[in-house]
Amino acid sequence: MRRCLILTVLLIVAKLNGLYAQTTFNAPDTVCIRQSVTLTPVDTNASSYYWSFCSGYLMNRPSGINLGSGFNINGSTDIEIAKNDDGMYYGFFVNQATLEMIRLDYGNSLSNIPTVTNFGDLGGTLPPKAASLFLMRDNAKKWVMFIVAGTDVASSSIVRLDYGASLANIPNCANMGNLGGLLNGPRGIFVAQEGPYWYGFAVNSLDNKLIRFDFGTNISNTPLTVDLGNPGGALTGPSDMAAIRDNSGNWHFFVTNFVSNRLSDVSVGASLASAATGIELKPDPDSLKAPTSIILAKECGMDYAFITNGGSNNLVRLAFSDLSTLSFKDISWNFVPGLSSTTALSHFIRERDNLYAFAMNSDNSLGRISFTSCTTISGPSTSTDKFPAPFTYSDPAVYSVFLTMDEGLPTARTECSSITALPIPAITIVTDKLICQGDSVQLYGIAFGTDSLKWQPDYNITDTFTTVDALFTYVFPDYTRPYHFMAYYPSGCIVDSPIMVNVSKVKADAGVDRKIGDGSETVLGGPMTTEGTDYIYQWRPTNFLNNEHSPNPVSTPFYDMTYYLTVTNKMGCVGTDTVVVRVECADINMPNAFTPEDHAAGNDYFGLLNKNIVKLNYFRIFDRWGQEVFKTTDISEQWDGKFNGVDCAYGVYVWAVDGFCSSGKRISKSGNVTLLR
Repeated sequence: MRRCLILTVLLIVAKLNGLYAQTTFNAPDTVCIRQSVTLTPVDTNASSYYWSFCSGYLMNRPSGINLGSGFNINGSTDIEIAKNDDGMYYGFFVNQATLEMIRLDYGNSLSNIPTVTNFGDLGGTLPPKAASLFLMRDNAKKWVMFIVAGTDVASSSIVRLDYGASLANIPNCANMGNLGGLLNGPRGIFVAQEGPYWYGFAVNSLDNKLIRFDFGTNISNTPLTVDLGNPGGALTGPSDMAAIRDNSGNWHFFVTNFVSNRLSDVSVGASLASAATGIELKPDPDSLKAPTSIILAKECGMDYAFITNGGSNNLVRLAFSDLSTLSFKDISWNFVPGLSSTTALSHFIRERDNLYAFAMNSDNSLGRISFTSCTTISGPSTSTDKFPAPFTYSDPAVYSVFLTMDEGLPTARTECSSITALPIPAITIVTDKLICQGDSVQLYGIAFGTDSLKWQPDYNITDTFTTVDALFTYVFPDYTRPYHFMAYYPSGCIVDSPIMVNVSKVKADAGVDRKIGDGSETVLGGPMTTEGTDYIYQWRPTNFLNNEHSPNPVSTPFYDMTYYLTVTNKMGCVGTDTVVVRVECADINMPNAFTPEDHAAGNDYFGLLNKNIVKLNYFRIFDRWGQEVFKTTDISEQWDGKFNGVDCAYGVYVWAVDGFCSSGKRISKSGNVTLLR
């Protein structure tokens, strides 16, 4: 059934030695959820970049779907999936009940529902009771498939199918029979090249033996068979075998034993031509129940084994932290959709951000198992930028990050890294604060088990760093802004906890200092005053103001004044400002018209507006013929538009004033005024 890893990673097929994390990009090992993650490439000269921040990952729980029984499956015990050079995906299996070779055509994506092509028995060359398939490419990049079959010595055989340059071709089939009579219910065919020589392996389900095939220097040769016996007595009714190489270059054959419900490791060391040794591994004793198939995979520096059971629809995963020492952690996922008393599972193929494998079930249905890209990431999960924008993970998990450079070119390469997102540790932090501008407030954060704590930014703040468990500080910002409490943990997790310091800004703008003529008025207040119904305005002193609570009152001062404006909001924040109004006695200030009969207009009288004249020598008014109609030396006296008690006529009148200001300066002026009726 399963022989070795053929894991397609982002359009690149990684055979036998698998895919390991490299140094083509920099990424953190551990973060906390909601912690910003920044990725940077080491090689900045590639022609293209494809980042996947949240790829399907073999460390996560898989999802699955049963695609049904409409695929001509009839007693098949293995399935192979591969991607052709033209980008099309194909699947292959052999029906034991009807002796048919079936091809599944997926098109350009394994997420498609495949169509079926039935090749029949390939001219009578297909062996009965085909048990295991192995699809590979030779030195000339030609596709070759090996099949082992049989339920006893008489019916056992090994078969080679040659597809040529494309899996879309109808294969030529060569049945080599039971070479040397050593095959006895063979399972788990595997073929690999070592130096110039080709070797193959299978395990016999009936006599518990490991069989080696020596092809010599040409994979098309009829091989010699070698009986390697039962290494270490570890084989007990083997049902499948898969092979993989550890980081030290040593080969491991993992064998599922249907009879004993155990997993065996058979090793031949660094050379496939060496003698074999075997030991029994011990996953959770309840996880293996009539195991039927095993596949192996390498991803992000981790080795994995996936095992299906014939008596259930669960999937068992072994994650090897060190394959050379066979150290692993196992988990059994029960009730995986798509599995139903599964007889075989294909290897996983990565299609960009998703991983797919396909299951042969005993009810003749086809299942699809997938590790898909996650949805727990802020923003897009992929990027084609050389330097992708930072992102965050929202849920605790182990995430897989991939970078493909020069995609579609001969220089294309793909690397991966895993990032563990941890839950945010418990942190005690002050809540958001509201202060008046110019005030200060205390902030604090408490976190245990950290390397250091930090408040940032370093703006109007007293203390920013400590290596103990609590950090207290005072801040006095001039404007509303967040302050971030940063907790740095030994794991690499960085917790960023922002709090907002809201600054209530109250601005009082009394206006610019000014000079006005004696008797003139001026509007106080400038454009920078904070205005609104939530603010109280108070001018002091109130002398000569028309409204002491207006942001822009009118002042008509008799003399120089300094006014103070105070603006207060509902929380008691205060802003103050001053303005100086200087009154100059340099001119006579008189109205240019008045209406003695229009009482509603409020200008019934005509007189001096000046307030700074302390002595009036005369104030005289003449009609247009030069007759004097009004005269006074009283500063406060005004003309009512009459002469000798009789209303004067409508028209223009001439006035003349002479007097002294409070400064002693003499001032004289004449002008005209219009009397309106």
